[in-house]
Amino acid sequence: MLNKTIDTARLRTFVLLCAVIAIDKADQILLPAVYLEVCNEFGAGPAALGMATCWRGIVQSIVALAVGPLGGRYDRVKLIAMGCVFWSVASLFVGSATSMRTLVISRALNGVGIGLVIPLVYALVADLCPANLSGRAFGVLNFANNGGAALGGFLATQLADTDGAVAGWRLVFYSVAVVSCATAA
Repeated sequence: MLNKTIDTARLRTFVLLCAVIAIDKADQILLPAVYLEVCNEFGAGPAALGMATCWRGIVQSIVALAVGPLGGRYDRVKLIAMGCVFWSVASLFVGSATSMRTLVISRALNGVGIGLVIPLVYALVADLCPANLSGRAFGVLNFANNGGAALGGFLATQLADTDGAVAGWRLVFYSVAVVSCATAA
C-alpha cells in the first residue's frame, strides 16, 4: 500500500483512519438509501427527509470549521475517537427515532461527530506520511471514502425493507453505530 518507508505503527494508524473515513461516508449515505422506508414509517415526504440531511450537513460544516484550532492544540487521535463515539451515539438516536422531528435532530447531532472527525483524519494522515507518499496516501484515503459510500448504500438498500424484531432501516443505523464506536477503541 504505502511501502516500507512508513513504520508498522503508522501504517496501522493509517489503515484505521481509512476505516474511519469509509464508515463516515457509509453513514452519510444511509439516510438517502433508506428514504422510502423512513417516509413510510413516519408518513413524511422527501422534503422532510431532505431537511434531516441538510441539517446534518450544516452542523457538520460548522463543527469542521471550529475543529481546526482544536486539532492543533489537543491530541488528534483522542479527538477523532471522541468524534467517533459521539457520531455513534447520534446514529443510535437516528435508529431509535420515534418521529420525524427526533430523526432530524438526531441527524444534526450526527453532524457534530462527523464534523469533528473528518478534518482531523485528513490532518493526521498528512502528519503520518512523508511528503513522497502523501499523494498515494490521500489516494488510498479517497478510495476508502468512496468504497464506504458504495458499501454503505448497497448494504442499506439490502437491509432497509427487511422485517423482524427491528425494522431494517433502523438496523442499518444501529450497525453503523456499533462499527463507528469500535473504531474509537
